[in-house]
Amino acid sequence: MRRLGLLVSLSVLGAMVALPMATSSAAPAHPLGKYTVKKGAITIKDWRVLSSGGKAFFLGPQGTSPKVTSPLDHPSFGTNVDANDPQKDLAAGQSETAVAASGNNVVAAWNDASGFFSGSTTSRLNLSGVAFSGDGGTTWNDLLGLANNNAKQGWFGDPTAVAIDGTHFLVGGLYLPAAFAGGQFSCHSHLQLAVDVLTVVGGNKVSMSHPIVAADGGSICDPTAAFLDKEWLSFDPTTRTLSLSYTAFAFNPPLHCGNGEIDLARATVPADPKDLGKSSFQQIVVWPEEGADCSSTPVENEGAYSTVAPNGDTYVAWERNWFTNLFNGDPFAYMKTALIPAGSPSPTTIVTASLGQPNGNGIGGVKSTDFVVIAGYNRGIGNDFPRIAYDAPAGKVLVEWNDASRHALGDIFMKSLAPDLSDNATAPINWVNDDHTSYALHFLPAISVRAGGAICSSWYDRRLSGADSAVTDVFRDCRGSPGTNTTDSRVTTGGSNWTNTSTIIIPNFGDYTDNTSTGSKTYYIWSDGRLGTPQPFADHNGA
Repeated sequence: MRRLGLLVSLSVLGAMVALPMATSSAAPAHPLGKYTVKKGAITIKDWRVLSSGGKAFFLGPQGTSPKVTSPLDHPSFGTNVDANDPQKDLAAGQSETAVAASGNNVVAAWNDASGFFSGSTTSRLNLSGVAFSGDGGTTWNDLLGLANNNAKQGWFGDPTAVAIDGTHFLVGGLYLPAAFAGGQFSCHSHLQLAVDVLTVVGGNKVSMSHPIVAADGGSICDPTAAFLDKEWLSFDPTTRTLSLSYTAFAFNPPLHCGNGEIDLARATVPADPKDLGKSSFQQIVVWPEEGADCSSTPVENEGAYSTVAPNGDTYVAWERNWFTNLFNGDPFAYMKTALIPAGSPSPTTIVTASLGQPNGNGIGGVKSTDFVVIAGYNRGIGNDFPRIAYDAPAGKVLVEWNDASRHALGDIFMKSLAPDLSDNATAPINWVNDDHTSYALHFLPAISVRAGGAICSSWYDRRLSGADSAVTDVFRDCRGSPGTNTTDSRVTTGGSNWTNTSTIIIPNFGDYTDNTSTGSKTYYIWSDGRLGTPQPFADHNGA
């Protein structure tokens, strides 16, 4: 994502993404500044709005770091196990994690700084690290990275993963023009999102497909192209509906001004997932860009997450007015949720899930964690990107987020909605974390639902060391219903002091965590700093 040494430059008033073109009277010029970067015809006016993988594409490694070594291939601290093998790393920075599971088969994925230095974009040692466990996370096989057979393209991290069935998984991420490591950069290279199919072949081993493109923003040399970012997969096994939500950043006024359009790519997964193709995906605009003509107030939309109901309906949640709330006159952020019914080419209902939050503005606006520079977090400010899950046993849509409504370092909140979202105005907002007076950081939640209906949330938490500490744990809450408070429990067996952790990746502990439930078991994954560098640690609870 972005790194803010100071809070924010209030002069960043225009589009966040720009492509070279003539200036017109309807689209005033936006001077480029110190945060501007460029590759090919694509200019990013402010790289701080990009994901970690997007920043890797435009900036490369951020800093220097020696190779990580360890006498253990997969270090562990009690039940917390490193899914990565540090002895295989070329560089320090394995963060921003995702997990998918079916029974005891588990796939973990993360951003891997080794990809900066692997020497080839077709090397399995790339920016999208991945591992597999066939024994419920007790042991892991570090697979290095996703497979790639196109030297003009490369995996650039920001992973997302789903289980299709007991033997097939999809791992997705940024699939971008080869920008370094000997890649064959050309105008035939495109700004894409793609998935690899992982097939379990026995033991702790899997085979991989070649990349399958799910969304295409256009050629790196095309000034009308869009940079696609912040992608997230979801899947329903009943209808075999696959959904990939993402944000498109483009700059070609008066059509686009780089403020972010929320989009969805949706497909039906065939019996053999490897038969998926680019043509399988229907492209849907969920929320058009606001201020696209560059002459009105900019409002950024990003951080989209999706979930699919058993009837194939897709729901997308995202944050409206993140980052632009720092300078556009509206200091509040809004947690939006859209319903895109099965087969529909567009949303039918869009609500503001944060409506009703105390200390907000009365129309769904909440105080954001982007107004604070978080100690030990090398990106600087926080985000409040909402997570979403479908509660099949209860027939409800669950939206969860952190915000600063109660105090600057945030708490975790959840709202349960009817499938048609019609009860948004009256549905209560539930306070998830139980330490209501610690004033400590609560950040980057993840949520999933077990087969029996238990709702499991997890997040970064600093209650044990105090509000003025950078020592960070992961906590969880598994409750029987949204309004039933339970006692939080600690996932990590020790804290990570992020002020003393070395890395060449920003953000050092990611801008999302993840958990997934299969049957009555929940798997958790997060970036952990106890080895001195960020590592993708995993654990689980439940039977």
